[in-house]
Amino acid sequence: MILVDAHMHIWDRIDGRLGGDRVLPTGNGKTRIGDAEVLMMPPGFTDSRVPAETALAYFDDAGVHVGVVVQEYMDGSQNEYLVDVMRLHPDRFFCHALLDFYNPAGCLAEYARVKEMGFRGVKVPAGHLCAADPRVRIDDPEIMHVYAAMDADGMVLSVDLAEGDAQVEELSNIARAHPGLSVVLGHFAMANRPAWMEQLRLCKLPNVYVESGGICWLFRDEGIEFAGAQEAIRVARDEVGADKIMWGSDLPRTMVDFTYRQLLDFARYGCDIFTADEKAAFLGGNAARVYGLDVNVPPREPLPLITA
Repeated sequence: MILVDAHMHIWDRIDGRLGGDRVLPTGNGKTRIGDAEVLMMPPGFTDSRVPAETALAYFDDAGVHVGVVVQEYMDGSQNEYLVDVMRLHPDRFFCHALLDFYNPAGCLAEYARVKEMGFRGVKVPAGHLCAADPRVRIDDPEIMHVYAAMDADGMVLSVDLAEGDAQVEELSNIARAHPGLSVVLGHFAMANRPAWMEQLRLCKLPNVYVESGGICWLFRDEGIEFAGAQEAIRVARDEVGADKIMWGSDLPRTMVDFTYRQLLDFARYGCDIFTADEKAAFLGGNAARVYGLDVNVPPREPLPLITA
């Protein structure tokens, strides 16, 4: 059984923006956003970097085969770094490029560049665009040219929508206009936020899927069994089908609260609503199909713990 983390981050150096605030690392896992300092990753990340090799150490410990790398304006573009990652670890990461969607007119030319760099997907941090002034629609006519090119090139579109239904119509327009384009919703449609089912029901379109990166953040107050998260997964399975949902961790930000194994094991050893085949699909089979991954891989067992 292949095990795929369908939503995680790696970066060489943080240099991004959140709203109008600059985002810069300050060391020991800390990051300054404007005038506020927060813990962005575990404090053991002393240089505030999350290189591919660190992610692979967590993968190998937990038994994960492949990580799907998404990007965020908060971190700044990692496109140049990820080219090296794809070259060094072609079988362990599927990487999405980040474009400057704040400038719709320049997106198509930028897409042509990242395609030449070897990317197989593009990430749209759509919630940021919804909050921009002026607001940028993700179905802006200029950006729609990018989706058409992605459809023709067999790319995957990853999208983190603003919570609720503010951008549901826009994403529906994209998915319907380009039925050959695989579209993956992030953060499990912001489960436990108002109107999250409106996002989830986008997965009834044949080319739209959803991954659970960040679901442990959404239900962080519940503790490591994440009963509410498991219920949200059950609801999604019943609403859109077990073939439309994928597990993801949102490494490393969710690791300020929980270990990587805890982010995985609530699903691996819980989620008893699944049949064995459904759980295998949720933990990696669906992602392998969407991202075109090789499923003929040997099993990776989690390492035994010395405390056991």
